[in-house]
Amino acid sequence: MGVLYELNSVESAAWFNISANHSKFLDEFSIEVVIRERAYHIIVENVPINFIPEQLAALADIEKKAGLKPKSITKARYIKPISRCSPEQQTAHVILTLNTKEGANQVVKFRLLVAGKKV
Repeated sequence: MGVLYELNSVESAAWFNISANHSKFLDEFSIEVVIRERAYHIIVENVPINFIPEQLAALADIEKKAGLKPKSITKARYIKPISRCSPEQQTAHVILTLNTKEGANQVVKFRLLVAGKKV
């Protein structure tokens, strides 16, 4: 269960987005309260299976080639584990998690270069 706070101004949102201010906000609540960043999930089809989503360098390479800000991609994983794919399979679908809607929209609009393949 969670609660979504909607702030009443751009200034409030800017204040809240400063990490140091999170603790000031949380001091007014119980110890069990956690602030989660918004995530944007994108399905990327037919990614070469030599792509290793756990490697930060691989994610940084995608970001750089796509013109995304560093650390825009917070997570990547195959939808179906590679170990369960057929031996002849060359590509699989990946879920990318991005931390901004602008980054997610850029991925959808312009596509990506992943492990040497435009996807």
